[in-house]
Amino acid sequence: MEFILPILIIVVCAKISGEIFVQIRQPPIIGEMIAGVLLGPSILNLISPEINGLDVLAELGIFFLLFLAGMHINLASFREYSRPAIFIAIMGNIFAMAAGIALGSIFGLDLMEIFFIAIVFSLAALPVGVKILMDLGKLESEIGKIIITSAVIDDILCMFFFSMVLSIEGGNPETMNLLYFSILIIKILLFLVIIYFLNKLLVMKDGLPVNHVKLLIKKLTKESQFFVILLFGILLGFLGKLLEISFIIGIFYAGTIIKKSTVGEGVFSNVQNVVSSITSSFFSPILFAYLGLLLDLSVLFDPADPFSDRNIQQGVFLLTAIVFAMVGKGLGALTGGVLANMKLKDALAVGIGLNARGLMGLMISGIGLKFGLIDMNVYAMLVTMCIITTFITPYGLKKILS
Repeated sequence: MEFILPILIIVVCAKISGEIFVQIRQPPIIGEMIAGVLLGPSILNLISPEINGLDVLAELGIFFLLFLAGMHINLASFREYSRPAIFIAIMGNIFAMAAGIALGSIFGLDLMEIFFIAIVFSLAALPVGVKILMDLGKLESEIGKIIITSAVIDDILCMFFFSMVLSIEGGNPETMNLLYFSILIIKILLFLVIIYFLNKLLVMKDGLPVNHVKLLIKKLTKESQFFVILLFGILLGFLGKLLEISFIIGIFYAGTIIKKSTVGEGVFSNVQNVVSSITSSFFSPILFAYLGLLLDLSVLFDPADPFSDRNIQQGVFLLTAIVFAMVGKGLGALTGGVLANMKLKDALAVGIGLNARGLMGLMISGIGLKFGLIDMNVYAMLVTMCIITTFITPYGLKKILS
């Protein structure tokens, strides 16, 4: 009961808070994280993030969320809008990463923190973009498809750089030389090549693999279908770990292979519904509440002296980071759209639409803090930036597309 009761409190409070945010047409993950902030050391101090087993449940949340995120990415849909999307994604990443590097350099952060900030700055929140475009009835429009395709490429690029940072962090600093980085890049590219050819193999129209896989899985019970596909994800996760990329990156790319074309429409719908249900009803609230519990605002701000030098410096850091993140990503995507010969208004809409960091930003920030890649100061800044950009983006996109 010492373990179950706090978990029950976390899930109930996170779900209630998340539902409140759904009612005001905002992502529930923000409400779930705020519930954690309220329950944790920042405000009420009712629940500690050090509870035995809580971090394990949070890691399972990361597992299922990344797997689900991968399942929402359709690699086959890149062709039609790939040209403008590639321009937008590349320029958006370059400008956003430059903004992150500039921010870290200005405030004297160490190299690993600078790299990490650059990665989070370059992210785009695919689920947030999908929801906004659906609400506006623009999901199937040309501009909508360009935004979604650009966001997918963004996330894949960011996962590539994130895997590099995780691999570097897990290495021995004494052996980090040109040979080390060359081998690291080769391993990452080898992993991506394996994913590419595995995906190609499973969607061969005239080949045996796809027919055999669909036929075999279709004969299984729904529970066994879920188990087999989950096992496939775990195996690719271990492949990622074997190549020193990390288990969670392997899970993400495993999700990109699980499609209607590889396992059949019925099986895909069943597995996606199960993963989505257990994630949104249990693991996601625990994960984001846990990320909120980790955020200790009392370490960052002194409420007894609001205008102290530390508070002012922290406030300047937060405001500067938000401006750099939004301008860097927005201007980069706008530039990419213009280079792809898009109309200025459409390119501006893409720049606004890609500015929300949402789920992926919050999740990767939490992973960074958990793995010791960033400190509490940088974590608080990234969380604030992710939440504010996720709030602002829907209003900006609605205004320009309406």
